[in-house]
Amino acid sequence: MKILAVGDIVGKSGMEKLKQRLKVIISEQNIDFTIVNGENAASGKGLRQKEYQDILSCGADIITMGNHIYYRKEMASEYAKLDRLLIPANITNLNGNGSKIVEKNNTKFGVINLIGKVGINEIAPDASISPFKAAKEEIKKLKENGAQYIFVDFHAEATAEKIAMGYYLQDDVNLVFGTHTHVATADEQILDSGMAYITDIGMTGPKNSVLGLKKEIALKRFITGERARYECSDNEAMFNAIVVEFDDTTKKAVNITRINER
Repeated sequence: MKILAVGDIVGKSGMEKLKQRLKVIISEQNIDFTIVNGENAASGKGLRQKEYQDILSCGADIITMGNHIYYRKEMASEYAKLDRLLIPANITNLNGNGSKIVEKNNTKFGVINLIGKVGINEIAPDASISPFKAAKEEIKKLKENGAQYIFVDFHAEATAEKIAMGYYLQDDVNLVFGTHTHVATADEQILDSGMAYITDIGMTGPKNSVLGLKKEIALKRFITGERARYECSDNEAMFNAIVVEFDDTTKKAVNITRINER
């Protein structure tokens, strides 16, 4: 069994790169199930109906979100209607799927979306519960409904929080991967339990940018302290992802590989 998880799609160039590469990679790598983080797909912030449909048409089986769930206000009442979209399960003031089972090729794949509590300024403290508590609740629900594999997208800023989540869930799930920072980490590994882990899978978005933001705007913010308006860069995108292979009998990971196409 081979799983593909694609890093945060950022803006127009990220969407274009996804359209160019996702189906090719799925075919070349013989991928069985694909997860795409789409929370930056609409001009760098949020996701609309258009991006949702486009990402699915590229070959995604499930789309995860993150801290920009509030940015597209017109979508707040729509999330719960989008069958293949997850919003963080520990968010308490929006309705939507925090986890879901997708049945494909006679296999029940469970996916959980969580958001960190450390350094995520867009999420008010009273708008979320502990991701650790929420994780256990969602895992219990998925297992009761027959999930054969469980994958977790932990959308978080702090590397320590992500690493802690990996160890916390290593006996309960098959894969924990981090999103949000847009910078791929080089710590992909298989823990003793057979769970695959990586702190962040990076982004599929503009190369010549600061995490997707136009360089000149980022420099103005850092050098002058001015809160310049966000503008997504639109140059050619990189493609960041991971491929994880599992033993079909034990459900333990046997290989985890980063994809870094620049």
